[in-house]
Amino acid sequence: MNEIINQIIEIDSLAFENKTKNENFLLKKKQEYESTLSSYKNDKLEEAKKRAQQLADEADAYVAETDKAEKERIIKISADIDKNYKKAEKSLVEEIFNKLFVLEG
Repeated sequence: MNEIINQIIEIDSLAFENKTKNENFLLKKKQEYESTLSSYKNDKLEEAKKRAQQLADEADAYVAETDKAEKERIIKISADIDKNYKKAEKSLVEEIFNKLFVLEG
């Protein structure tokens, strides 16, 4: 009878050992998967940040380029307006002086 009890105790001890080993193995695997998942998540977030920064830089460059082109266009239009104004002013002054000289003469 003692032999049977000892065998049962041995079987129970082995079962407990196996259960503990399996739990430790599963815990280790869980930690590995969580670490892999965390690393993957961090990598993807870093890629997304870099891509967002790249897009922001491209947008800033486009805005700066467009702004520069618009300023150049405005400067050209202003120069044309100034040129036309001076031409009209000169013509008007000449016309006024001609009329004054005709009235005096």
